[in-house]
Amino acid sequence: MKASSGALLAAVAFAAVAATGVATTYTVGGTDQWDTYIDYDKWTAGKTFMVGDTIEFKYMPYHNVLEVTEEDYAACNPGSPISTHSGGDTTFNLTAAGTRYFICGIPRHCLNGTMHVKITTVPYGAAGPAQAPLGSTPADAFAPGPAGYRVAMDAAGKSPVAAPSDAPRYRQPAAAVAGLALAALVALVA
Repeated sequence: MKASSGALLAAVAFAAVAATGVATTYTVGGTDQWDTYIDYDKWTAGKTFMVGDTIEFKYMPYHNVLEVTEEDYAACNPGSPISTHSGGDTTFNLTAAGTRYFICGIPRHCLNGTMHVKITTVPYGAAGPAQAPLGSTPADAFAPGPAGYRVAMDAAGKSPVAAPSDAPRYRQPAAAVAGLALAALVALVA
């Protein structure tokens, strides 16, 4: 009994660690970070922010980050922020689905058409509006794999392929590992 409880505990720990690997940390603006010349609408395009992800603002000390309401975002109004942050490195955990609004409160930095970004967060696993629906993979795109599993193959059917980097996170390897850990847990309990 002790051996099976130890194996069960190990499987649960492994599943927990693997599941946390699917969260993503985004540096707002990418390598350009939080500055006056970045098109943040372009930066957010094609990204799906999910509950559990983190956004990090990195900026020079003369900037700041204000989380504001939708109305204050539209008007670039820094007068009544939800929160104010300075210091050059500010992180926000995306803990709920919805849209959050951020501006720089330095005069004219938002009004000049930049230094404002809205982040729309979707529940984990949702494809989100920026991604096309997933089509079904043809049956001949798979080949026999280990222990009866089927492995996705390239178009020529010659070699296994990984999920593309722009695939939804639930189709990425970390999510697959978490799923396998959960399957192992169920098998141990059964």
